[in-house]
Amino acid sequence: MLQGVTDALWLFPFSLSVGALSGFGTAGGCMAALVSLVCGAALRLHFVPTYLALLPVFTATFRYGAQAGAAAVLLGGVFAFFLHFLPQRLCDGLRSPATWAGFLVAAASSTTALQTTAYFGIGAVGGTVPEILRDYVSLGFHPNWRGILYGTIVMVVLITYPRKFKQLSKHLPAAFASLLVTFPLHLLLVRDAVHSPVEELGALSLARLPDGALLRGTFSLSALPIVLCSALSLAILITAGLSKNTAQKLSAVSLIGGFLGGVPMQTDGSERERSCFLTAAPVTALLYLTPGLSRMPIPSLAVILIVTAWQHADWGALRKALQLRKLPFLLPALLLPVLLGTHYALPLLALLGAAENRNLSG
Repeated sequence: MLQGVTDALWLFPFSLSVGALSGFGTAGGCMAALVSLVCGAALRLHFVPTYLALLPVFTATFRYGAQAGAAAVLLGGVFAFFLHFLPQRLCDGLRSPATWAGFLVAAASSTTALQTTAYFGIGAVGGTVPEILRDYVSLGFHPNWRGILYGTIVMVVLITYPRKFKQLSKHLPAAFASLLVTFPLHLLLVRDAVHSPVEELGALSLARLPDGALLRGTFSLSALPIVLCSALSLAILITAGLSKNTAQKLSAVSLIGGFLGGVPMQTDGSERERSCFLTAAPVTALLYLTPGLSRMPIPSLAVILIVTAWQHADWGALRKALQLRKLPFLLPALLLPVLLGTHYALPLLALLGAAENRNLSG
């Protein structure tokens, strides 16, 4: 039961952040939490929304709507299922150490650029780093200092809290603790949503779900290349390092999530008892029904994704790749996701990784 409460406290801020900042909306985050818990209880695996796989889907959603993003998630589940029918040697090549280390750093940089607009409250838009930067230039840099205050508080808590309170952070996750600080602070400083100086979460509404749920809504043929590349990127991201059995279960969850208009899922293969989910489900529901949740400041949620992105960067692998002088593989992995976006970069990096693996075998 304690594990179920801890899972709920971890799932809530992460699903909330992923949904609110992905283009799927708060309802998308709520749907992601629902799919995580229901599928987790059925398969006894711990599923969570993932920021990393969100990056390619974010672009599809931003440009062509939630229905394009949902189609990418569903198709990504199909690709993930068939990836594991490839020879093991080829699958290992899709995520070579040098290209993967560079990609994780580039993904953290891309996440920072894409979410900084919410952190600083600038109002820039775009699905890739170059688009965001062009909008920065055209708008001028006029930060919202209240949003920076909230975001910086979250950043400090996320970095220092797990180090200072190691035992407590195992039961009260850092992301949830950071919201316990900034949410009441915002309500205390700003009594009325109409006069709020920062963007707030807004009401939880199911009105947006029909755009992507049950694959309702259409997108033009011009969206097809980005949907296909996003789906392939998603499949590579979510299946890396998983056993065939676990990857197939995750594929099924991705199919369900995409069909219902939810955001991508991830798992590390951790098993859970069903009693854990029976505890996590009502706790998560109560958190999403918290009075005044619509007043949650967006900058706080943006920094959760930014810090999480950098915490997942593999600096040890990056140093090793530099020591082995693998610059022909490392440099594209650092640059392509920033310049092209992860939706187009990851298929190219997979080919590069396969080429690297073949050279090592030769």
